[in-house]
Amino acid sequence: MKRDDAMDEALRAKTAALRAQDDETGDGRIDPADLKYQLDRIEAQLELQDEQNRRLLRNQRLRFVLNGIVLAVMLVLAVVLFAYTRHTYGQILQASEQVNTLAATLQGSLAKLDTEQLDQMMQAMPDLVDQLSRIDVDALNGVMEELPGVIDSMQKMQEDLDQLRGWFSGLGSLFGG
Repeated sequence: MKRDDAMDEALRAKTAALRAQDDETGDGRIDPADLKYQLDRIEAQLELQDEQNRRLLRNQRLRFVLNGIVLAVMLVLAVVLFAYTRHTYGQILQASEQVNTLAATLQGSLAKLDTEQLDQMMQAMPDLVDQLSRIDVDALNGVMEELPGVIDSMQKMQEDLDQLRGWFSGLGSLFGG
């Protein structure tokens, strides 16, 4: 019995402690005013939770949109890279084809050459290279600059000679005729 009394007392103390926590107004009893305070507190907690949930949803939407933008940019970059790679590959194939054509032309030319001619050409190469190395590039450039003037002078002289020839043939027809 003593044990039952102790348990009953502990249960009453626990119930009183719980009621004391539920007694929002502090008047020692649970009444509608206490329930209103509890309800207001629960509503405030729910509003806070609602605001946090809305913020989480907004952040998730923002992350989703940003991920979509990043994905779109990556796709555009991939398409540009693919197009650039394809263009470059086409240019490489075209250059390879040109090299193959040149190689075939050179091979055909070499096949047509007589071995004696090829040997003579190869032996003449050092002499040609030696002669080319002795050319004064500045003097050659000077000659090239003066060449149009010389050609103009020669054309003028040709015109003068043609005029003289016409004049002498006119005199010859006068005296000879």
